[in-house]
Amino acid sequence: MASFHLSRRNLLHVLGGSALALPSLEFFAPRRATAGAAGPPKRFAIAYGGVSIGTRGRDNVVPSAEGTNYELKRGLSPLGAGPLPSDPGLGGNGFDVQAHVSVVSQLKIPWNEGNGVPPGGRSVEFHYNTLGPQVSGMRGGSGRTAKPRGPTADQIAAAGLGTTAFPSLSFRVQAAEYVGSNSTGGDDARLSYYEDDAGDLRPIDPIFSPALAYSTLFDSFAGADPAEVFRLTRRRSAVDVAVARTERLAPMLGAADRIRLERHLDELRALESRLNAVAPNCMKPEDPGEDPPIEGAAIEYQGQGGDGVGYSNEDLRGELLFDMIAMAFACDRSRAAAVRISFDQCAMQGAPLGLMVESFHGYGHVFNDAAYAALADAVAWHVKHFARFIARLRDLEEFDGSSVLDHTAAVLLFEGGHGYNPEGGALQSTHSTENMIALVGGHAGGLNATGGRHIIKPNWHPANAVISALSATNAIPDETLGEVEGRIPELFA
Repeated sequence: MASFHLSRRNLLHVLGGSALALPSLEFFAPRRATAGAAGPPKRFAIAYGGVSIGTRGRDNVVPSAEGTNYELKRGLSPLGAGPLPSDPGLGGNGFDVQAHVSVVSQLKIPWNEGNGVPPGGRSVEFHYNTLGPQVSGMRGGSGRTAKPRGPTADQIAAAGLGTTAFPSLSFRVQAAEYVGSNSTGGDDARLSYYEDDAGDLRPIDPIFSPALAYSTLFDSFAGADPAEVFRLTRRRSAVDVAVARTERLAPMLGAADRIRLERHLDELRALESRLNAVAPNCMKPEDPGEDPPIEGAAIEYQGQGGDGVGYSNEDLRGELLFDMIAMAFACDRSRAAAVRISFDQCAMQGAPLGLMVESFHGYGHVFNDAAYAALADAVAWHVKHFARFIARLRDLEEFDGSSVLDHTAAVLLFEGGHGYNPEGGALQSTHSTENMIALVGGHAGGLNATGGRHIIKPNWHPANAVISALSATNAIPDETLGEVEGRIPELFA
């Protein structure tokens, strides 16, 4: 082959004058993330509600039949497009995300039946013991403990999804416990735990102040105005052309020049990855202003509290916090998030939301039709915030025309199901880890490829749904979380 002289002028001519020395953008500052491969990055979110879904054989949540276009009972109504129950806290219409969310039912966390706590299981005591096995896949300790015994799924995702300004986000919607001294901290309030370099498990205290979440995530972030988005889109197109033309040029070069050109290609591909990591409608959110005041405890405990409201506008707090996560994902500020929507044994009061006068937990201990409907509404309130989050991700566009939701896997879990209660021997109790459900949303890695569906998996573990979401984002090398193995194949059908 004849010798070929590669000069900067020649290369610029071949590339069409593109991308040898691109000017820097704020998006490319060191705090930005670099995706491991071209294309939008994957994201993972996990949310948790401290309520059970049924009682006394009454289940106003789980669809009656499997498959797509599944029945939307009262507890799942926010997933649909139609009117919600007429309560002010759930009023209006649903978020039309049923096609993006699957419901997995008849899940079960096993318990100690006399031979010790089984793998992924719990002690016979119910409250505070069910979160750990679901989010870490590890068995709980003896007695009542709200602390997982292994790193939680959001921290595993954060380690596997690439470096960002905020490797993970940990938020909480319910502002206070609303019992007794009205705690706002401790293991009861947490969801996230990581393993430090010494192998010790460390908690992450969640942010429950929208004002603090905003200042932490966005005070130093300019976002993108429409003109900047347009410039960024054009630059991405130029990089695509430059990569294609440079790859065509490579076979014409000698070995030394090919090495130099490969380095240039690596830089172009890294630039392309950075461009792909930021959605075109990445915008700095509006400042939420001051937080709603934290009200006092509604439930007396050992002579403490009991005369407070038991509600601190958690409805607004939930909207603000989930919206910030959605924009953090779109702007690639973070790729992993955990949200504890409510405390276990949730003492938040339903009356301020227009529901029955009682706590969310109390609905499961009043046995009449009004209470059964109110318990489903408590579930629906959690589902509403999850559905709204899914809709926000669906409506945020990536540079390649897909949505942020197409590259996200999100899971919603609950404290309990209904059925046998080994602690009290009851057969139809809210204090049961039989008949549990998990909601799995998004489309990362082929998740929900044929649309949302109802999937019945008798005696599978809720952590199997979490494994499925982690697997969909390629955040884990195998289908294992703690002591639980296997993803749910129907979620990828």
